[in-house]
Amino acid sequence: MVRSHILVCGGTGCVASGCMAVQEAMETAIKNNGLEEELQIVMTGCHGLCALGPIIIIYPDNIFYAHVKPEDADEIVTEHLLKGRPVKRLIYDEAMHGDSIISLEETDFYKHSTESRSKTAV
Repeated sequence: MVRSHILVCGGTGCVASGCMAVQEAMETAIKNNGLEEELQIVMTGCHGLCALGPIIIIYPDNIFYAHVKPEDADEIVTEHLLKGRPVKRLIYDEAMHGDSIISLEETDFYKHSTESRSKTAV
């Protein structure tokens, strides 16, 4: 049973900044830790913050990692996905408030996107 989904942004900006190498490194780290049955990698479309790529979002934790490099994969898998400790140095700045992590929906970028969609969807 899959307990976490790892969304790797496959938008143009993230492709240009190396998301394919990040995805491959994540696949290797997952396999090296024997987690193939528990974790699923999903290549997605653009998340809208292209300048922050490569981007990874972990669900159901709702953790947004920015500027991820292939060498970060082992740390994300061992610290976050095995030990439950998000890698704070990689978390999108706007999602960090001191030592606390807020949900993506509460960040200015996504909060405003959600609000404008809900106001026009009648």
